[in-house]
Amino acid sequence: MKSSTTKKQNPKSETQTDAEELNHLWHRLDTKGLLQSHKADLSFRLPGKGSFLLIHRGEGKKSKVEIGEFPIENPTAAIKIQSKDEVTLNQIRFHASLYSLRSDIGAIASFQPEWSSLLKTLDHPLPLVFDEQCRQLGAPVFPIPKRIDGTVETSSIVLGGANAFLDEEAVVITSVTREKAIYNCELIEKCSKAYLLAHSTGSPIRNIPWWVRFIAKSRLLKDEKKASAAYARGERPTGFKAY
Repeated sequence: MKSSTTKKQNPKSETQTDAEELNHLWHRLDTKGLLQSHKADLSFRLPGKGSFLLIHRGEGKKSKVEIGEFPIENPTAAIKIQSKDEVTLNQIRFHASLYSLRSDIGAIASFQPEWSSLLKTLDHPLPLVFDEQCRQLGAPVFPIPKRIDGTVETSSIVLGGANAFLDEEAVVITSVTREKAIYNCELIEKCSKAYLLAHSTGSPIRNIPWWVRFIAKSRLLKDEKKASAAYARGERPTGFKAY
């Protein structure tokens, strides 16, 4: 009788560290041409630690990519004076304040993709005109209100559950999990391209019917409530389907 053998598993090969996962998803955005050579950030909430992991790159192809972990409360308090420039400090405060305001958010991306960056040129940047936009991004795209130190102001725009915002030259994308935030980065670019091309024709563009928007937003808020509860327990939320 032949004996069966069980192949030993290497836990390290199966489980990525947070930094490895951050680098992997950063590379995914880069290979899809969404980061270009502009200033960009991607961060993850670290459940149970009260902190977040941030990967940041300044403007230009030769800019150095930096990774650091920062507390959500008083994120720059322990940073040595002049070790980082004010722009970087503001970005750290920006991510920290958004995590503080929205307990459902698991990841934040700030970048300048080709099409989405053009939304700032419109009076009404991106109304709700696509099904998946309603379901995943949750609201028309508006500028995110910020203070001079980079922190996000408390407002209905932020607290209403939306996952896409404009921030000067950049687009800010959030979501309940890391992977879904990356999908949302791809989604905003796809929606922006289609909308901007349609807008350029001058023809009328209809919004999604109100009842479809209502159902989609209700499902999104349910997802965000579930994620918030998981993070409060110090866990990464699971069970969200890709789209």
